[in-house]
Amino acid sequence: MIRALSPGGFIEIQEINGAILSDDDTLNDTHALTKWFKLLSAAFLKLGATAIEFDRIKAIMEEAGFVDVVDTRYKWPTNAWPRDKKYKELGHWNNANAMGAIESLTLAPFTKAHGWSREEVEMFLVDVRKDLNSPQIHAYNPICAIYGRKPESTE
Repeated sequence: MIRALSPGGFIEIQEINGAILSDDDTLNDTHALTKWFKLLSAAFLKLGATAIEFDRIKAIMEEAGFVDVVDTRYKWPTNAWPRDKKYKELGHWNNANAMGAIESLTLAPFTKAHGWSREEVEMFLVDVRKDLNSPQIHAYNPICAIYGRKPESTE
């Protein structure tokens, strides 16, 4: 990455770590959404895919030579549950994105790693979608945005 930038140029990396969390315990281990995340994580590990840890991205960028690296964290609601207008809209869009992606994100990992049939996946996702759409579940996705600058040749 750093070789492709001109001196003084910036790069920004945005990542979702895939976790679905709740700060007020409205999401717990009994929910299909929690079960889905745990099963998906296990499937990815079984298939050899690992997620990068947010805390490592800044260090990796600095090791690569970037300077002035800034790491900002966000909580994107999984639906329109927040009272705040900005986060309510963000939750609406995040939910629309998740609803459009959930089947394609789930089907291959669950069938290949867990041996589920397509029908089993589809039936399970009915409850996962209910949880994703429930305003009683105050869940969010952790997001990071990390940017850094390639040093000037004089630095």
